[in-house]
Amino acid sequence: MLNHIKKSSGFTLMELLLVIAVLAILAVVAIPNYSEAYFTRNDGTAEQMTTNLIATARSIGRVNESTITFKSDGTIMIGDNSYKLPSNFSIDISSDKSFTFGIDGKVSPENQTITIKRNGYSKSIAVK
Repeated sequence: MLNHIKKSSGFTLMELLLVIAVLAILAVVAIPNYSEAYFTRNDGTAEQMTTNLIATARSIGRVNESTITFKSDGTIMIGDNSYKLPSNFSIDISSDKSFTFGIDGKVSPENQTITIKRNGYSKSIAVK
């Protein structure tokens, strides 16, 4: 008597469930790390934007005195131009805060900090 071995042309249910379980475990490990990396990238963008706007105000001030104003809703104004930080960011101040850059490049009031914040993130930036 010859035994005929039937060749399988697909996956068994057990193999399929095992692959799904492994993928689920990988997803549970990877998603929090991806989320953290995504939010950290946005944090850096808000910090860089704020730093660049301070440098822009200083550059304009070297030609003609300029004022930069920070508002708690995340708006930064240089003169009449308004810029908005990425969504969910705010500036940690109780009322509008303005700085004036003179032709000599110095800021008044001197040596202040601005803190940008979002849930779980806070970064102080020097205005000097």
